[in-house]
Amino acid sequence: MERLQAFKFALNPNGEQQRALRRFAGACRFVFNQALEVQQQRHEGGERKLGYAELCRLLTTWRNGAATPWL
Repeated sequence: MERLQAFKFALNPNGEQQRALRRFAGACRFVFNQALEVQQQRHEGGERKLGYAELCRLLTTWRNGAATPWL
C-alpha cells in the first residue's frame, strides 16, 4: 500500500514584506489585465494573438512608460 505524505507551510511576513507582496500581486494583476485587453482587441480585429516574445516587448514598454513608473 502506497502512503502519501504532505507538508504544510505558512508565511508570516512582517509589515514591510506584506506591502511588498501586495505591490507584487498588484503589478502582476495589472500586467495580466493589460495583456488580456491587447489580446482581446486583436481577436476582435481579426488579428492573430501575440506570442511570448511580443508580449515581453509590450511589458518592457509598459515598464518604461511614464504612466507606470511603479511597475
